[in-house]
Amino acid sequence: MKRGLLILILALAAGAAAFVVARSHRQSAHSEILLDSMPELAWLRTELKLTEAQFRQASGLHTAYRPVCAEMCRHISAAHAKLETLAQSGRGITPELTAAIQHHARVHAECQEKMLEHLYQTAALLDDGQAARYLETMIPYALDSSSTGGKPGCHKD
Repeated sequence: MKRGLLILILALAAGAAAFVVARSHRQSAHSEILLDSMPELAWLRTELKLTEAQFRQASGLHTAYRPVCAEMCRHISAAHAKLETLAQSGRGITPELTAAIQHHARVHAECQEKMLEHLYQTAALLDDGQAARYLETMIPYALDSSSTGGKPGCHKD
């Protein structure tokens, strides 16, 4: 299980890196190849022994979810930056700081909800055994922000 988790984390990190590179070099053919290759899904195919049809469907869901995830990461980063700025600039709890804390929590909750929805959609493509293993691996990652820089499902900055 530890090996699988390590593979998952490395695959997600590689996928995040590929996404950043591809996004920043959108015009080049090289970046389009990186974006379409989705190395972060390699573990899904090999560890869960997906059929070609399952992998194609999971890849489609993953591709559709990427912009949602990127947008949520931007929202989380912005909410965190505002919260940190307000917390460090004051000497007490102000209504503005309280609002920033609540906004930060709402953004995190929304991100977790969207990620879980994506995970359940992906699991629905799999047979019972594959789905159970997929969810067992992914749900803790989706809910535990300690390994993701405080951002559920987002790579560390």
